Amino acid sequence: MAIIGSLMKTDMVTVSPDDSVAEAARTMAQNQVGAVLVVDGDALKGILSERDVVSRVVAEGKDPASTKVSEVATEEVVGVEVETPARKCAELQLAMGVRHLPVTDGGKPVGVLSSRDFLAYVVEGLERVVDQIRYEKQLGEGEDPYDHIGGSYGK
Repeated sequence: MAIIGSLMKTDMVTVSPDDSVAEAARTMAQNQVGAVLVVDGDALKGILSERDVVSRVVAEGKDPASTKVSEVATEEVVGVEVETPARKCAELQLAMGVRHLPVTDGGKPVGVLSSRDFLAYVVEGLERVVDQIRYEKQLGEGEDPYDHIGGSYGK
């Protein structure tokens, strides 16, 4: 069974609760992520996503340069520990309607599992299964699955 710690690919990108939303947006853009963890020391205080910026800042006409992250970030986050099974994470993301799950280790934030990370993990697994089935089929038909050119070995 896969656990989050083994498939989590997104490094932890953080902002302070006192940072401006404009600073947080720049941090997201520079790191090419859709959400940042809001941390104060080692404590997870929330998460700020692109969706939060659009719906709680831009749509409400707030100034991103003067609005603090703490004013608009989601404070009650749905998070998981690094040892959480992948299936449980997928179920949480679907049930809670979130695209980013903060990941903690012993209560300390260590990263974010995005729906993009999860999808990449699923696709890689699917490709391995398809490749294995193709390989077994070729063997069963007497073909050499490693003979991609059509020639033979040693002739």
